[in-house]
Amino acid sequence: MTQARELYERCLELDPKFGPAWARLGRCHRLIGKYVEDSGDADVRAETAFRRALEINPRLPLAHKYYANLEADTGHARQAMVRLLGEASRYGNDPELFAGLVHACRYCGLNEESIAAHREARRLDPHIPTSVEQTVLMTCDIERLLAADRSGSVGGDEIIRVVGLGMAGRRDEAREALLAMREAAKVPAFKPWMDFLMAWLERRPADMMASRAAVGPLKIMEDPEAMFQEAWMLCDVGEHARGLVLLDKATAKGYFAWPTLASGRAFDPLRADPAFQRMMAASKAGRDDALAAFRDGGGVRLLG
Repeated sequence: MTQARELYERCLELDPKFGPAWARLGRCHRLIGKYVEDSGDADVRAETAFRRALEINPRLPLAHKYYANLEADTGHARQAMVRLLGEASRYGNDPELFAGLVHACRYCGLNEESIAAHREARRLDPHIPTSVEQTVLMTCDIERLLAADRSGSVGGDEIIRVVGLGMAGRRDEAREALLAMREAAKVPAFKPWMDFLMAWLERRPADMMASRAAVGPLKIMEDPEAMFQEAWMLCDVGEHARGLVLLDKATAKGYFAWPTLASGRAFDPLRADPAFQRMMAASKAGRDDALAAFRDGGGVRLLG
């Protein structure tokens, strides 16, 4: 990824008006800041690159998709969803726009809409990668996740499958898959996260917290989806107080996982807690507002 960043920068020295290079440079800045090195201003540099790409070509689907990923990370998933719906309403034959909607809808708590966006993306391009496996995990339908077609999976979806195996009680399979992944992992943030998952599978809460701290200042820990998944696993091992703090943070940052909170068994011991109830109400309100925006933006017409 760092080599790719250098090449896109060289590309733009040769042609500063080549929009796709700006879009992919923005993605490099975002992912490097999130997983590889703490540059401090990675999100700002990424947003600048995405905006430059869209100034050059306002219709560039790749830029809209990658920009939506950044917006979701930074608490603006609803805004990203509305923009993508507008683009898809005008130019509905581009699978990249629907792949972006898979991501943005999930952050808004619109899981079935996210899955419908995946279907439309694959109808237009049977090989386009999306993050649909993460959406299926959020439905708590683990059998559906484990039976899903894994062709075209994107980075991190192998880890999502491990989480699914763990949630289904198939811990030996999950551990075996996780060990193989850890051996091959090259992204620095993935190894402590895999250690976190191993500690979760083996019910070692103290080691889960130690592994989380090893990620350090990388922006992955600011992603509200990462916060939610961490909270979910902490609740699963009985660390409900710690989990609730992270659930509050994820919700405040625009990750409205109300359907998962409503159906996930790991959250059952919290249901009588007034703080959990307040967080649930905020999550539902955010999700309902996003659903209204989805409908107003033509989502039903586009996706059914």
